Amino acid sequence: MRIEKVFMGITLIFMGLALLMIASAMHSANVQYGGVIIIGPFPIVFGSSLDMAVFGIMFAVIMLLMMLALLRW
Repeated sequence: MRIEKVFMGITLIFMGLALLMIASAMHSANVQYGGVIIIGPFPIVFGSSLDMAVFGIMFAVIMLLMMLALLRW
């Protein structure tokens, strides 16, 4: 495992959390969030609304197709 990749992943997580906090402070009434956790070929999708969950499902399908395409080469 390369330490640069670990550091980049942790940095992206903190940046996402900071953006979520800024967005919730600016628009405290209507903030939607969602995410996708991919463990092997199995996606776990969550969201605060149905729209975000559907977006997460579409994102997970695209990521799985990209993973399959890249593993074929």
